[in-house]
Amino acid sequence: MSWFSRFQAAIDGVAGIGAGVIAAKGGVKARIAAVLTSPAGQRDAMAVLRFAKPRLHLKQNLIRCYEADGSLLLTRAADFHAAVERQADFEVVYGPRMRMLTGGRDFFLGMQDGADYRRDTDAMRSIVKADDLVPVLAMARAEAATALAGTSADLPPMLSARIPALMVQQYFGVQMETDQLIADATAMFHFLFSDLQADPKVTAAAMAAKDRVNAAIDASKAGAGPETLLGRAVRAGAAGNSAFDADGIRANIIGIVIGAIPTLSKASCLAVEELLRRPAALAKARALAAAGDESGVADHMWEALRFSPVNPILYRRAPRATRIGDTDVAAGTMVLAANLSAMFDEAVVPHPNRFIPGRPWGVYALWGEGLHLCWGDRINKAILPAMLTPLLAKPGLRQISAPDGEGTPFPRHYRLAWG
Repeated sequence: MSWFSRFQAAIDGVAGIGAGVIAAKGGVKARIAAVLTSPAGQRDAMAVLRFAKPRLHLKQNLIRCYEADGSLLLTRAADFHAAVERQADFEVVYGPRMRMLTGGRDFFLGMQDGADYRRDTDAMRSIVKADDLVPVLAMARAEAATALAGTSADLPPMLSARIPALMVQQYFGVQMETDQLIADATAMFHFLFSDLQADPKVTAAAMAAKDRVNAAIDASKAGAGPETLLGRAVRAGAAGNSAFDADGIRANIIGIVIGAIPTLSKASCLAVEELLRRPAALAKARALAAAGDESGVADHMWEALRFSPVNPILYRRAPRATRIGDTDVAAGTMVLAANLSAMFDEAVVPHPNRFIPGRPWGVYALWGEGLHLCWGDRINKAILPAMLTPLLAKPGLRQISAPDGEGTPFPRHYRLAWG
């Protein structure tokens, strides 16, 4: 059954790619590129690879911003989970660029397991309180209601980027002009995770951004109250916690700032866009939203993000020769673990091409897992439905213009209307 289902998925994938290329505009190369860079085209291509070549070796390093010798694309769920769980065999690579942003100190997202990693992750957990999200979610709901008082909205500047930026100011404790904070967090995230071609312009923007944000963190320390993560970090450092000396505060706080704004905003845009492609699912989400059922809305959002995740691939590097299954992996290989493909693997996901809200959470690979599960996982699960429930409740919700990143992978504008 597994072999047959993969074979059928591969046939469907080939048909989908062909139909997409025919429907696209421009020359042949442009049409192929348009299909393979879209979530639907990527899903079709990965269905073919899961059947024909689930472990695809490539001579080129596709992640040029980090050094490697060749690439290995993994498209089956079992291989994806092996790559992200076997930390000693497949390391995170972000450290060098992270240190450029912090001024030398590592942030735990770029560390391997060890004493420093555990010191910093334990310290960050120690300054989070169980009821911290209560005022954050109240703020998110209130801001969303205000932003959506009319009959149209530009999602990122009015809602999906603005609310996370307010969270950074009010809960994280970093005081900085809102629009500049959004721009700078996005520039740094782009540099750290999405600048696959090592573009000097992206580097320059990130270096200017990190100077402003680090200066804002330093300037915010004195006034940071005990309700903020920064204030708690300052007090913990004064009490002798080495994770929160001056460099540690800067590294740990800028690390969570980088992750908060662009990811939440992009996820919001992608989830709404995917629901708008599916009138039946949108109608169900609207009914749940109108009833104030954030949990039901969340189920629809996670399923929408399964079809169109913020990142379709996580990348790791093999520090030494190893194996994955019966496949040799040479030292220095960049391993591309396709979470998008894993979430559609016919061997483990029932009816993967159907839109089924409420799937078991283990199906979703949206924010990493294991040692490097996104620090904000709990925040993401709560604030995304809080922000978007008021929007999805709007009758006649429709897209005025597609998400536009203005040359970046992160939407700066996404114009919607309703009524």
